[in-house]
Amino acid sequence: MKEKLKDYDQSKVDIFISYLKTLEEEKSNDGKIVNYWVKNITEDQFINAFKKVYETGLFIDGDSVTLTYRKKLVITYDYHAYKNKIIHTYPDTKFDFQIVYEGDLFSFKKESGKVVYSHTMANPFKIDKKIVGGYGIVKNIRGEFIEILTKADIDKMQNTSKMQNIWNAWYDRMVLKSIIKRICSTHFHDITKSIDVIDNETNEPENASIDVLIQDEISNAETVDQIELIYKANISGIENKNAFINLCKERKDELIKKEVEGLK
Repeated sequence: MKEKLKDYDQSKVDIFISYLKTLEEEKSNDGKIVNYWVKNITEDQFINAFKKVYETGLFIDGDSVTLTYRKKLVITYDYHAYKNKIIHTYPDTKFDFQIVYEGDLFSFKKESGKVVYSHTMANPFKIDKKIVGGYGIVKNIRGEFIEILTKADIDKMQNTSKMQNIWNAWYDRMVLKSIIKRICSTHFHDITKSIDVIDNETNEPENASIDVLIQDEISNAETVDQIELIYKANISGIENKNAFINLCKERKDELIKKEVEGLK
């Protein structure tokens, strides 16, 4: 692989190869391989993914840019990747991204193009605080910008994502990513459109009306029988039945594939 990527920054290539090795060897607490899909991806597919990201000015580091598998090899960017893209063009950019919890006092206004805001946290150390929204502020030579997300906005964004495992593990960071993506799509699309095109491959807008808890049930199902029970329990109340059926079928196919591979 290093030979095929000899024309690229070798320090970044080394980080990429090390990340692939980590993916391949990662195991769950019970000793099972976590990323079973890695062995089914060819070297050229991994190389093409590296080149695809490299062309956007970033690289796959296993942190701000990662890989996963959802019917195909998928590249994902976290909110640091979006910040890095803006900073590359506007080095003096100032960012402030925050979660707003129930009981917090938050207000803002714009005065002659300047964003003026106040955020008083009710209790920053309270356990199990309820998130009610979030905001992001970007200030640089281009201007001062603010974006607000309500809880309903956040829920819709989570529901449409194929990356429910990441949302469940890193909910706060995914909310922050959603905020900066919204700001970038409105005010910095010329800078971030190349990574947006790639990152949006992890979205399925048709799933917006399917509650994330039901999506979690499907993704966490361990047998085909469990999938069938979930289907029977929820199909009558689902608004977008075609999307729900597709989710169930995809997980069923994954389970059958894992079972077949386990028998080899």
